Amino acid sequence: MATAAQSVSATTSSLSWLGEFLKHELSPYQGRTALVARMVIAATLVMVICMVFRIPYAFQGAIYALIVSRERSQATFKSAASILALTGIGGAYLLASAWFVISIPTLHLLWVISSFFLGFYAISTIKNFGASSTFAIMICVGVPLWDRHVSAETNVEDTLWLCLASAIGVVVTVGVEILFSRIKPGEDLVAGVADRLAAVQSLLVCFAKNCPADRLRQANVVRLAMVGTSMLRRILQRSAYPPNYAEQMGAVIALTGRLVDLAANLRGPTHLSGDDREQIRLLGENVGSVRSALLAEGTPNAFHVAQECSTHHSVGSRDGQNGPAHEGSSQRLPIAQCFCTTALKWRSTAVVFRS
Repeated sequence: MATAAQSVSATTSSLSWLGEFLKHELSPYQGRTALVARMVIAATLVMVICMVFRIPYAFQGAIYALIVSRERSQATFKSAASILALTGIGGAYLLASAWFVISIPTLHLLWVISSFFLGFYAISTIKNFGASSTFAIMICVGVPLWDRHVSAETNVEDTLWLCLASAIGVVVTVGVEILFSRIKPGEDLVAGVADRLAAVQSLLVCFAKNCPADRLRQANVVRLAMVGTSMLRRILQRSAYPPNYAEQMGAVIALTGRLVDLAANLRGPTHLSGDDREQIRLLGENVGSVRSALLAEGTPNAFHVAQECSTHHSVGSRDGQNGPAHEGSSQRLPIAQCFCTTALKWRSTAVVFRS
């Protein structure tokens, strides 16, 4: 009976682990819906093109459409270039090497073994897994073609058809990505910053209510901290924004990453006074107002944030302390300056949590 109880407990534990894993992997996040839509549209277009023009190995193009797609446009273009290059290299290897061994059974067997070894070796050594896997797929699909008892012309033709179907998948996927990026230009940069600010604001709302954050919110902040802001910096560096806006957004990205790092290292409060909760609530509102301003004015003409971020702060008096805003002054704080104020408040709030 004890053995049966232990086996049932072990089975339940393994099933619960599988449920947690699937829940984590399938949980929605910002940009997943658009990514799935691009993948479905690209794969569908590839199959339609291959069926209309009767191109063989259409499944290979549809698989490539799923492999090439990434969450960001720049990552998709880079992936497409590397995958297309390795696909051509794989096809050239098949055509060049098979010609020497196709008529000798012993060498043909050694060629098959060495080709599969080369595919697995590429997967283990090349850092880009998507590109290395496509090279291995070309070998795994192309090598069996040369084991058939047909003419060499037929084998060459089928190998070229395989390369063409793969190239169609890559080209169609890039075209769909360009179409989506033209519809909403600059969305990657602003959306990336807004996602991080939303995660920090959500965590602050929980802390302001003097209750620990749930596991999903905490995991989201930790994930964003691990991802970092390198992708946002590359997008900003390659963009054609005016210098003034690029400088401000660079400061926004840097301070956003700092806020996320601080939030990822905080844990639920155990004891907070009413003043501490009020300070955290105001900080969350400040972060939310900055996020709303970025989403509403996320163009090169948007250099200022909402009025709520600036009415509580002034340039400062002679003794170095902040005072009330000057009467009749309608000038708003820039985004970077408001972020500096938010970061200073956040550092003081972090001290409250650690005390």
